[in-house]
Amino acid sequence: MKKAITDSLLYVLLFAAIQIAVGIVAQLICQTKDVSPIATIVCSIVSSVLAIALFAWRKWTPMPNHYISQRPWFTLFWVICLAGGSVMPMTFAIEQAGIDMPEGYAKLFKGIMSHDSGFLAVGVLAPIAEEMVFRGAILRRLLDALDVRWHWAAIVVTAALFGAIHLNMAQGINAFVMGLLLGWMYMRTRSIVPGLVFHFTNNTIAFFSYRLFPYAADKTLVEFYGGNINNVLMAVAFSLMIFGAALYQLSFRLQRGR
Repeated sequence: MKKAITDSLLYVLLFAAIQIAVGIVAQLICQTKDVSPIATIVCSIVSSVLAIALFAWRKWTPMPNHYISQRPWFTLFWVICLAGGSVMPMTFAIEQAGIDMPEGYAKLFKGIMSHDSGFLAVGVLAPIAEEMVFRGAILRRLLDALDVRWHWAAIVVTAALFGAIHLNMAQGINAFVMGLLLGWMYMRTRSIVPGLVFHFTNNTIAFFSYRLFPYAADKTLVEFYGGNINNVLMAVAFSLMIFGAALYQLSFRLQRGR
């Protein structure tokens, strides 16, 4: 038990250290220049690649071959639906709570999303790195060490750590809720594959939503829908129906090898 906690803390510290180290190097390189979106994207790509390489090399995250070999394509379809159905309700809930992304983070977000190569950083590599670290390494160790009665405690702790590394309340709350779903899927399958699909879908929706509607980044959902709260509520309700149907399907489809 103590070793699992120690290992989990080590994984978090290593992941954070990689991000901080890459960020410091980037700042030193860019001291005489304005930090451009591409510099931020390169930092994200490099830190993700380093994390993926380290956790794969040390075998802290088992490879997901056992799950993929069963070809659980229909299950993964419902995972995509679950991710898609969660976006609108979470956005609406965070807005209603009056939580905004800090200006500095919002500027970085826009810079990354406005660049084509931002998709590689946000939509592909970040999900792989984060799922390997938080579900494949941290949650795996905690689940193996804890009695089955405490498995949800392991999921909550991992989700809280996942939220904390985003370093701002708006993204942190969203990441925490997403972490609960990701942890539940990992607990049921002991594979990071469903989480990767969910994470990829979530980040892809965010990326292409910004590319299609860049002007909406500074608007609330009500403003985006022309000030009509009824339209927003209908959109949220429709998303929740998709989310609920997907959650129901996954409640019996998510099993090892399915």
